[in-house]
Amino acid sequence: MKRAFGLVFLLVFFFSLWTAGMDEAAASGLPDKLLRLRVIAESDESADQADKLLVRDAVLAALEPRIADCASLEEARAAALEALPQLAEAAGKALEEAGRPRSLTLRLGAEDCPLRAYETFTLPAGNYETLTVTLGAGEGHNWWCVVFPPLCLAAAGEGGEEDEEWSVFSPAEQRLMTAGSVEIRFRCLELLQKLRTWLGG
Repeated sequence: MKRAFGLVFLLVFFFSLWTAGMDEAAASGLPDKLLRLRVIAESDESADQADKLLVRDAVLAALEPRIADCASLEEARAAALEALPQLAEAAGKALEEAGRPRSLTLRLGAEDCPLRAYETFTLPAGNYETLTVTLGAGEGHNWWCVVFPPLCLAAAGEGGEEDEEWSVFSPAEQRLMTAGSVEIRFRCLELLQKLRTWLGG
């Protein structure tokens, strides 16, 4: 009985590693296709969290027209970089009009992002090109989104149909991001990556 249980355990373990290996192959190309937005609140006070969403809406409204016709991450990155002064101005103006002016900084660059689950898809942890907006000291909870392709704009009231935006992903990537057990699979993927690091690559 113990031997049978051990055999089943080994089969499940190796199947999980095999599945994680396939997921890793599909996930490896995602950072080359996505531009993410991160807005960090000054604190977790309710007013500061409200300001975070206010800035989010202002930045999305100013950024979306500039990247709407972009066909690649490189084009979206260049458009966002060029628009940084205008994005900062839009965010600052939104805060001033709400009677809550404060300092903020914008940065565009690669950033380690945690696993994130959205309403219709999940993204694995990884190093993604990210536009980061930090309010004040940036010690509060943050808001994440994918602005290229615009998969999360619906969360801020900007979204339309997402079907066309999924065309940038391969079928394997789409299945990976939208599978029902995707969070568990990504956790297995993270364990596989840690195991490889522990074993020396």
